Amino acid sequence: MKKIACLLYPNFSLYEIAPLTSALVLNFGRKIDFIASTTETIYSEDGLPCHADKILEEVNIEEYDCILCPGTIDFTPALRDEYLIRFLAGLDGKSIKIAAISSAPILLAKAGLLKQTLYTGGIWQNFIDYFDFLPRENFRPLPVCEDGNIITGTGFTVNAFSRQVLTSLGLVEDASMCFKELDNYTEEDFIFELSDQEFEEFKATFEKMP
Repeated sequence: MKKIACLLYPNFSLYEIAPLTSALVLNFGRKIDFIASTTETIYSEDGLPCHADKILEEVNIEEYDCILCPGTIDFTPALRDEYLIRFLAGLDGKSIKIAAISSAPILLAKAGLLKQTLYTGGIWQNFIDYFDFLPRENFRPLPVCEDGNIITGTGFTVNAFSRQVLTSLGLVEDASMCFKELDNYTEEDFIFELSDQEFEEFKATFEKMP
């Protein structure tokens, strides 16, 4: 089974990828490598210090079937990271899925990946006019847009973006109920119980812990 790669860069947004990365690991048993252009500490937009598992030069694309690109409240450092942009540009023509949310499609555009690709994102329209590498004719005002191997989404439609990625990877046939709260709940919805086997496995593991 191939792995998932998640790019890290300064000011990246945790909440935009956490539902998806959590589901990929806990529900579908996928391994995620966090990758970056540096070994230095990278701080999320809410100040969490992070370190990548691998730097970009160590990444073998053939090991992965999807690369996640989180949004960032300030995309300038990532946009000016020539190493990062070259890495993304090297994905052109590859079959790997590229999933970018919020402002991250700007990075894909800078790498030349959106020249012939429809996209959306949490992108100020001013930026589309300002940056000549952002093709206005390809922009779509949608919560999520999938075109070829590229999936883009807006930051406030995190759940829709996550569902699209899970579906595109073939992990679920119908993701309509994933990451979705119901309008009405019953008391039974808040009663959680392991099966006898699961509980026995928990006890066996717990009692072995020091």
